[in-house]
Amino acid sequence: MFPRLQFNKISRNKLLIAYKLLHDALFILVLFFVIALFGEGLLPGLVSSHLGLYKILIVVLADILAINFFSVKLEMNPAKFSPQKTALALLLVLSVLLFNSLLKAGLILNLFILILAGLIFYFLYKTIFPGKINF
Repeated sequence: MFPRLQFNKISRNKLLIAYKLLHDALFILVLFFVIALFGEGLLPGLVSSHLGLYKILIVVLADILAINFFSVKLEMNPAKFSPQKTALALLLVLSVLLFNSLLKAGLILNLFILILAGLIFYFLYKTIFPGKINF
């Protein structure tokens, strides 16, 4: 019924270009998702009334699966990530989202909750990744 895709006939260079473009698309999609989250936090209903956040996540998941497929086809090792840098970036984004959600509270209370959440994140990180932390 449908012709089967034959990846053996596609050159390695074209597969490598598609692999790199999928990585670029993943960066743009994640950036768009973070901006959509900030927009939804500032004006609730602005993003969700036009585009569901779950749709963005489905596209991100499809992109990740395509990257995984191409890395297997190209016999490449997956990219190694640094848990310290990832945790620091996650802490920064979560801190901004938490601070934004508590804008109606007093500034002192907001900072106290933010510091408390940061300490909880730090101890959780120490529990999951025992050893030295190199921020």
